Amino acid sequence: MNEVPYGVRTLPELYKEWAATGMIANIGTRILELGPGTLTLEGHFTEQAHGFPTSRGAIVHGGAIATLADETLASVAFTLAEEGETTVTADLKVDYYRPGRPGRLVCHARVRHRTRRLAFCEATVEQDGGDVIAEARAVIAYVRA
Repeated sequence: MNEVPYGVRTLPELYKEWAATGMIANIGTRILELGPGTLTLEGHFTEQAHGFPTSRGAIVHGGAIATLADETLASVAFTLAEEGETTVTADLKVDYYRPGRPGRLVCHARVRHRTRRLAFCEATVEQDGGDVIAEARAVIAYVRA
């Protein structure tokens, strides 16, 4: 019998807490899909809170897109965490392909490899509708909580 990993079991409860304050609340992050080493989050970005004006209309600030990617990458690593561990970003790289527009953005992430103390993760950020606007990679460290 395969037991559901600690991180997969506890992440939904953590997101219920985090949804009330801080960055998770700011970008309206919600779990769409969750499994060991895989995670899809959505964020809701507004012109007022996350927009940057351009001559062609508002776009989502790159820092807000990076925040969604970072949160998804650290959280996907957490799906493989053991009890008593939490995750912190040790290194983050984001490649932007096209501007994001205010509205719903979806981030799909997976853990490519986990060692005892590190997870090597990758993610794509999509505009609602499927266009990939950014890709990200991170090294996530496991630390004792």
